[in-house]
Amino acid sequence: MTNNISMDPAKRKRDSNSLEPVISTPKNDAGPGIAPEMSTMVNLLASSVQGMQGSLGNAYQSMANQLKQSMEMTHTMSNMMEMFLVSSLSVCSRIERDGRSEKPLLIITTENKSQFPIPNVSGTLRMGRIDEEDNTFTQSFDSNANLKSSTLIPAKKGVKDTTKREHSIYWAEEDSPPKDISLDVLLPGSKLVDVFSLDLDSFDEWVILIEASFKSPGTGKKLFKKHECCVYLIDQCKIELYWSLDTIPRDEYQQSVQPRMMIKSFREVFHVPVVDGVKVGMRFVLSPSGMYASVIGKVIDILEDDQVLQLDLWLDENDDDIDLDRIGSELMVLGGAYPSLKQ
Repeated sequence: MTNNISMDPAKRKRDSNSLEPVISTPKNDAGPGIAPEMSTMVNLLASSVQGMQGSLGNAYQSMANQLKQSMEMTHTMSNMMEMFLVSSLSVCSRIERDGRSEKPLLIITTENKSQFPIPNVSGTLRMGRIDEEDNTFTQSFDSNANLKSSTLIPAKKGVKDTTKREHSIYWAEEDSPPKDISLDVLLPGSKLVDVFSLDLDSFDEWVILIEASFKSPGTGKKLFKKHECCVYLIDQCKIELYWSLDTIPRDEYQQSVQPRMMIKSFREVFHVPVVDGVKVGMRFVLSPSGMYASVIGKVIDILEDDQVLQLDLWLDENDDDIDLDRIGSELMVLGGAYPSLKQ
């Protein structure tokens, strides 16, 4: 028996197509024309370069941070050294009276209390008054500080050699400073003592602003040390002491003030010799420079276990230019038992 198989030509064509082989082509990420092995190598090389760039960036950032920290530390250490040198530069003063001219003397001591030399030390002086209402300083250009002596004292103990200087390191701010005014170097432990005679244009309380300066060894900028000194009315008076019990009579209605002073302070202010005693009835006269009237004073009592003096002050002539109350307040302040007049 013969089987005749008949197939639809279209179907046969479809079956023929289904039997054709399918060839797959591997994907190439590196781009056309590059073998797969090269593509893998390129990818690895790119990753390595990116890693190196990240490492270098981190290294540069770390170096920048360390440099910044180093600069900040250097700046901090420089500031600390400057603060140390400024605090180690001591500027102090005192007022004395010149027995020959009866003018007050200003004595300024500038000392290096550090272990390091301080270069190019110089300074300025300004004299004026303080307005009590608004607490402002008004400089006077009619008063002068005239140099009497300038002495550089070395630090070494037992060394008596001192250097006399022609100029002080301090100068009036309104004047032009001499060329050689600054001290090249103030060695550790050494000090400079400047003595000025004060020529004041009126009988009044004065304030002297003293400012020393030097260059920072690190940055070269100018550093300052400020000091303030007061010249009291009593500093501008000639003082005479009398131990006689005879006294100049005071009118019952005449104005007077009665300050108190410690005996030790009284001796220092009035320069009472050690061999002389202080007793009730002793007198003193304060004669302001350029004034006709004088202040008469007397010890009227000794209080508190012989440690405190009660004084009585009055004017021998009426003079509105002499502030008796202020002189009495100054004596109380200088007497050691009361706060300073300067607020």
